[in-house]
Amino acid sequence: MINYVTGFMFSSDKKNVALITKINPAWQKGLINGVGGKIEAGETPEQAMSREFLEETGVHTLPEQWTCYCIINRPEKYSVNFLVSIDDNIFSTRSVEREVVGVYEVSNLPHNIIDNLRWLIPMSIDKNLIFSSPILLEENREIN
Repeated sequence: MINYVTGFMFSSDKKNVALITKINPAWQKGLINGVGGKIEAGETPEQAMSREFLEETGVHTLPEQWTCYCIINRPEKYSVNFLVSIDDNIFSTRSVEREVVGVYEVSNLPHNIIDNLRWLIPMSIDKNLIFSSPILLEENREIN
């Protein structure tokens, strides 16, 4: 099983979010996703998110600035930890690698966004939700 992180950094007014236009994996090419990647051995999701955010956006964050609010598991395939951070350093993000980083209005997300981000992004900043622990979701196994 491969473990991943995907993070959303929002401006302090929660009107803007940093996202990235993906090149890889192939199924995500040209689609917009949160910043993230694989969790390396010995890392917590928060440590991995801090590292990935620096590598992909050039913005340094501390692991404690990230809150894991949702985990989506696909049994025997992968697990994705979704994390959120509120920080006006969002406006300092830039493209560091080949994938293009941008800041988008939460109220006007692009049409080519990964489908589940249409509910994962609003859920992460919903003022009526308190994430004392992450919500755990399990995707259906493939039926042959």
